[in-house]
Amino acid sequence: MTTKISLYQLFAGMVLSEYGNASLYFLAADAKQDAWLALLLYIPVGMILQLLYTELYYNYPNDTLITYLPKIFGRLTGSLLGFTYIVYFTYIAARLLRSYSELILIASLPDMSILVVTITSMIVFSYGAFAGIENISRAAEIILPLLIFGMFVLFILLYATPNVVKFHNVKPFLENGLTSVLKAGWRLYSFPYGETIIFAMIYSSVNTPAKVRTTSLLAILFLGIGLSLNTIAFLVSLGVTGASSSLFPLFEALRLIKLGFLDKLDIFIILIMIIGAFFKISIFTYGAILGTSQLIKLKDPKYLTIPFGIGIAIWSIFMAKNYPQHIQVGFEFTPLYIYPPFLIVVPPVALLVHYLKKHKKGWRAKSSTP
Repeated sequence: MTTKISLYQLFAGMVLSEYGNASLYFLAADAKQDAWLALLLYIPVGMILQLLYTELYYNYPNDTLITYLPKIFGRLTGSLLGFTYIVYFTYIAARLLRSYSELILIASLPDMSILVVTITSMIVFSYGAFAGIENISRAAEIILPLLIFGMFVLFILLYATPNVVKFHNVKPFLENGLTSVLKAGWRLYSFPYGETIIFAMIYSSVNTPAKVRTTSLLAILFLGIGLSLNTIAFLVSLGVTGASSSLFPLFEALRLIKLGFLDKLDIFIILIMIIGAFFKISIFTYGAILGTSQLIKLKDPKYLTIPFGIGIAIWSIFMAKNYPQHIQVGFEFTPLYIYPPFLIVVPPVALLVHYLKKHKKGWRAKSSTP
């Protein structure tokens, strides 16, 4: 592949694509005041998944997920699996688009039609996918430090606002024991940590292959710590009840900032969230487009941008009757039935089949040697 990105661009893309979306929600809400700890405890799970994804990449360094599956499982089975991954990437992009369309409607344009917001947003995100991973990655390396600085300033302002922060909201610590926290946070294997499988479509574009694994593991660590700090901010400002009942706790928490003239920061908060949406939706759309072009042997994936953009927009509108139903499906149905095969079943099975075939080939070569 001629497309090349740097290690830092890979790191920035991984962090931005997951943090931008995951930061919106009170993740591991069932862990209550220990939700921040659940995010830290599941970092090793995210790292194990990265070890699997990168091990497959190192065995097929010039391939993407879509092109090495047929080499492992055979042309027919591998192509069918590749097709299901393309559908999965498209589904995630549609879910994200629906989430951000709802955010914009709730936060700033309550009288606007969701159709208008969805189509307008998808035009921007489709352009990101059309521009390609190199341009997305260049934007990511610039935006990541700005986003970190912006969030840091906003959280400082939140903690400095009088009568907002109550540190007793994070107590009692481990009230029901460590096991209960692990059980409550089980969905974290998929969102945000497991969704990084999309980068199996991008690893082969990195210009320093030997350090892809290290960079990916550092991105997972950075992401987990950042989301844990995010969750602490929810808890100390909104409390467990407030964070659990809010559709967008990050938005609600940062709206509490009131320091002199700094009491109308909604536009900056929405801007930060939209930046996160741009990277994740653009990357998942790009993955779906690239995978399809590789599956059907199309030389230029850009031709698929318009049909995929239209399809994702339509799917996002019709995938749920309302936002509560959308959230319920995303946090209850999807982690149980959609994520497991794509994130924790196919990759290890593919790796196992690869090594069995490799071992069998080596054994045959030995036996044929006089």
